[in-house]
Amino acid sequence: MTTKFDEATTAAIATFAQLDIYTAVQAMRAEADYDRERDLWITRYIDDHGGGADDAQYDALHAQAQTTPEYAQFIDAVRKELLEYFEVTDEQLDCMVLLRNDDTDELWAEINRQRNALGTGEVRGDL
Repeated sequence: MTTKFDEATTAAIATFAQLDIYTAVQAMRAEADYDRERDLWITRYIDDHGGGADDAQYDALHAQAQTTPEYAQFIDAVRKELLEYFEVTDEQLDCMVLLRNDDTDELWAEINRQRNALGTGEVRGDL
């Protein structure tokens, strides 16, 4: 491995590399839906609270949205729904969320290097 990743990312890469191709793709799909649903909820919150007229106000509302009890309830519900629908575990979804936070060519090269070594098959990072 030529690129150094932090400990959590390294563990997530190893975990994801071990998934069979079907589960890997399902985890990627679950993360994409999770990210989209989360972004939509936060956007609605910002819009409902006066919008973000400037970057500082937008950033403050974005951060504030994620501290509300309503957000926590929403996240719990959407996670439960996605885990069931895509038939993935909390750990698999969390792994993908962490990997998407990096989402570089180097990360996906390392994922696929490990997947090839394990015989689990390459995946495209742009799903």
